[in-house]
Amino acid sequence: MNLILDFFLVGGIVIIAIILLRLLRIKSKELPQKVLVVLFILLFFVALFFYALLHNIIWLIKLCFLPNDITTITLGPLLFLYVKSLFLKENNLVKKTFIHFIPTFLFALGITIPTILFNNFKIDELAYTHTNFIRSIIRIENLSFILYLIISLRLLSKYRKLTEYKYSNITKNDFNWIKIMLLSTLGIISVDLGLKIYESFFGDFQWNVDNISVLAMIVLVSYLSYYGVNQSKILLPSFLFNNEVEPKINKKNKKILSSEKKEEFENLKNRIELIIKTKQPYLDEDLTLGKLAELLSTTDKKLSAMLNQYLNTTFYDLINKYRVEAVKEKINLDNYKNYNLFGIACECGFKSRTSFNRIFKKETGFSPSDFKKSIS
Repeated sequence: MNLILDFFLVGGIVIIAIILLRLLRIKSKELPQKVLVVLFILLFFVALFFYALLHNIIWLIKLCFLPNDITTITLGPLLFLYVKSLFLKENNLVKKTFIHFIPTFLFALGITIPTILFNNFKIDELAYTHTNFIRSIIRIENLSFILYLIISLRLLSKYRKLTEYKYSNITKNDFNWIKIMLLSTLGIISVDLGLKIYESFFGDFQWNVDNISVLAMIVLVSYLSYYGVNQSKILLPSFLFNNEVEPKINKKNKKILSSEKKEEFENLKNRIELIIKTKQPYLDEDLTLGKLAELLSTTDKKLSAMLNQYLNTTFYDLINKYRVEAVKEKINLDNYKNYNLFGIACECGFKSRTSFNRIFKKETGFSPSDFKKSIS
C-alpha cells in the first residue's frame, strides 16, 4: 500500500508543479488565474505533507503542516470565488468575498498554530487541540466545504445560462473543467466526511482515511490536467474573463417603450436584418454580441437592449435561429451531398454537435436527421 501511495504522491507533486509553472509563467494574470495559483499551491503543500508523513521527514512535515491544515476550510470559499471571477468583473470582487475567508484565519489562529506550538513545546494550555472537540470542528469544516461546493455548482449553472445572452456558441467543453472539478471534489469530501463519521462511532480504520482523500485528489488533478491539455478553453477559459453577465429577460415585465425608443429600435432591427442578409455574420462560430454591435456601428448594451426589449429574444437565440435556417437550406444542396449533418452545421457557425442537435430541435421540432428524412 505504501509503495502505491508513494507512486501517486510523487506523480501528483510533479503534475501540480507543472500546472503551477504554467500558471506562473503567464505575464498578465486575470483574477481566475490568480485564484488557481493559490488553489494549486495549497494542493502542492497537501501532497508534500502526505509524502513527508509517509517517509517520516520531520522538517518537511513541520514546513507543510499549516497550509495542509487550512486547505479544507480554504478551498470551499476559494472555488466559490473562482466561479464568480470567471463571469464577473474583477473590481472589488475579492473584497466582497473576503468575509468568506474569515473562518480560515480563525481556524489558523485558534487551531492550526496552537497545534504546532503544542506539538513542539508541549504547552498545557494548548492541549485542547488534541481533544474530541477538534474532531467535531473538522467535521463542521467538511460540511462547510460541501455547502460551498453546492453553492458554486448552482452559481455555475446560473452563470452558464446567462452567458448565452452574450455568446453565440457556448459548448460543454467551455464549462466541463469547472463542473467536473466541483462535482468530483464534492464526491471526495463527502466520502471523507462519511468515513470520519463512521470512525467516530466504530473506531479508527487500520489504514489512514486521509490517504484515500489525497489519492482521490491526485487522480482528479491528473485527470483535469490531461483534460486541460487535450481540450480547448478548459483549464484557463479566458474567453469569459472580464465579461459581465447580461441580465435575464423577464418576459412578463416587458418595458413599455417610448415612441422615440421604438423608432430607434426599429431602425436598428432593420440594420440587423440587412447585415445578416448581406454579410451573414452568423457563419462566424466565434461571433459575440460585441462583434455584431461593431458591424452595426452601435454599442453592445444598446444592441442587447433592443433584442431583449423590442424583439423579446436574446443574441444567442437570434443568431442560432439564422444558423438553423442556413443548415435547412444547405441540407439538400448538391454542394453539400458529401457532408454529414454536423459538417453542414459547422459550415453554418455551430461548433458543438450537442448544442446543434438541441437548438435545431428547439427551432424545428425535429432532430436534424429526422428533418433530413422528412424532406428527402
